[in-house]
Amino acid sequence: MKFKSVENMIFVGMLLILMYQYALLYLSVIDGSWLNFLIVSLVFVFGLLLGRTTYIILGSVLSFVSMSAGGLMLMIPYTRVMYFWSAISLLTITPLMTYLMYLLDHQLLKRKALIQEMEQIQKEKPDLDVITDALNQRALDRDVAQELKLVYYHGKDYRFTLTMVKIDFLENIINFLGNQRFNRLLKATAEHLNSMLFTVDDLYYIGTGRFVILSPMLGSDNAPVMKKKIKDHIDDIAQEFGLARDALVLRMGQVSYSTQDNVQNRSVEDTLAQLERSAETDIVKEYM
Repeated sequence: MKFKSVENMIFVGMLLILMYQYALLYLSVIDGSWLNFLIVSLVFVFGLLLGRTTYIILGSVLSFVSMSAGGLMLMIPYTRVMYFWSAISLLTITPLMTYLMYLLDHQLLKRKALIQEMEQIQKEKPDLDVITDALNQRALDRDVAQELKLVYYHGKDYRFTLTMVKIDFLENIINFLGNQRFNRLLKATAEHLNSMLFTVDDLYYIGTGRFVILSPMLGSDNAPVMKKKIKDHIDDIAQEFGLARDALVLRMGQVSYSTQDNVQNRSVEDTLAQLERSAETDIVKEYM
């Protein structure tokens, strides 16, 4: 099993400690010592409580005291015979539980702070996607509506192109990478796409692994230049993540509008739906 995140490591660690504790409890019962059984149970709870405190130094000191008590009990022949399994639990379970619970709380606090920061950014910049730093769905809907109007009223002199880059089989990718690495993949993809844009182009991330590039004044004659540019450089993302070539599927779609007939009675939803359909027929690259 690959450790994709600290949460996975903590989960596996907790399972192992629980199995270890149950083994000690079982051995205590086999020895006929209910006092050992009770102490082993209390030691587990003690480790949970120590790990929940935000004072890591205090938790460390008390864990050291617990380990010292367990070691002393094992050194003295009388207590070693009477409280063998209790001493083992004091020596091992308390520090392990304290450390794992501290890691868990630390991760939860970091996640809470990150969520609060993202919410604050979203309030200050409502048109920005906080993960990729690209514009979001709200900004795309507004800008496409404006572009459609410009084509409708200035069809002879105005045109625009939408290009979509879409990560396919998204659920498999998230399961493989984990949420944190997947977010980094989205960020890296956005950075690479941004580096390929022309000055007047805008990049949008609209969720579910879909990026959209809006290119004003780019008509159907020159639109393939944008697709070729992206296809020629898409391997840079794979190299950055050290991915193989046969698991991540990227699709690309493109639509251009340049005449009044094309945009008459066409809504933003119709435009994006046509762009989505065009992305189903063009596989850009397979890698991972």
